[in-house]
Amino acid sequence: MKGPIAALLCLSLLFSANTVSAQFVKTKDLEKMKKRTRILVVKEKPDKKILKQLARTSSEMANAYKQAIKQLNQDFPEAVRQFWTANGSATIEVRTEKEIEKIRKKNDRTSIVLDCQSLHVKGIKSRYSKFTRTYTSSLVWQKDSKDLSVPVINMTFIENDVQYPFYIQNMSDKFPDFIDLAVGLRLATFVFNEQLEGRSSTVLQKEIKHNAVLMKGKTLVLCKEWLDEAFETAIAKKDYPFPIRYVNLEELEGLIRKDVFDSTVVAYIPAGVFSTFDRNTPSMEVHVPVVFDPVNGMPLCHSDISDEMFQAWGFSLIPRMGKTVVGFKKIRNEDIRNFAKSINEGEEIDITQSIK
Repeated sequence: MKGPIAALLCLSLLFSANTVSAQFVKTKDLEKMKKRTRILVVKEKPDKKILKQLARTSSEMANAYKQAIKQLNQDFPEAVRQFWTANGSATIEVRTEKEIEKIRKKNDRTSIVLDCQSLHVKGIKSRYSKFTRTYTSSLVWQKDSKDLSVPVINMTFIENDVQYPFYIQNMSDKFPDFIDLAVGLRLATFVFNEQLEGRSSTVLQKEIKHNAVLMKGKTLVLCKEWLDEAFETAIAKKDYPFPIRYVNLEELEGLIRKDVFDSTVVAYIPAGVFSTFDRNTPSMEVHVPVVFDPVNGMPLCHSDISDEMFQAWGFSLIPRMGKTVVGFKKIRNEDIRNFAKSINEGEEIDITQSIK
């Protein structure tokens, strides 16, 4: 693992405005979160501007958008009920933004608000300099190459401004489905639960380096729709030391809904955005294939995109040359080799530690 990527990885792939780091929760926010008794899941509604734009092109596209919002409103609360384990005694309610605003005005201090939004990086000009910051907005339907964004689960204490969440969980770069929501919640609650048990962010970051040893003997689940066109199963079988199971999206969703995995680990491709030094292209989109434990959300290993990252940061120092997309949106044979390499590296670290 190479420097920046070890931090980038696995624990939710949250990218802050100026740095690349895995996100952890402040101790005071954890204590506050434990005391909350209600989870409010925001009920999304179709954006009128998006609907109007789509209707001009095709009524079918407009209907597809409305159906996607309807499905999201069904999937999101289902995923929260199944996978939110940080304070399991909390009740879960679905509310509109207007209803949540009314609750907020009553000076409520019992609720956490979960909302699906899009995370952006924006260039800000001041009198003396130019800098960048992250911000969230309504969920984007169609991606704009000039305004990079990724879907996230925004987690906010109800009394706080929605622009200041205590945690943001990234998902894949597409409009979120049940798989994205379930994986996102499981990754986030893993971080919460580990820190609630007293494990510091420093300890968790160190463990990232050898979590891959926990993949030994387990079947690697790969979704066919997420594989690169040039992916060859025969090569993957040769490169990877343990069984590989190939499933389609429907089968993967079925596994996750049943929440019974029979000694397997799952590959996933989360996405994130963060700032570059390029004043003309302030944001960069990053995709890193990772493997996680579906039982508890523990990140186990990731593919190596260090060379691309270093190249991107170098280019971003030169105006108009910043790379806007870094990493890989599909799983390649090279990623499988990186997963296998991580297992070996983890074993070496364990051997070294046992000798000491």
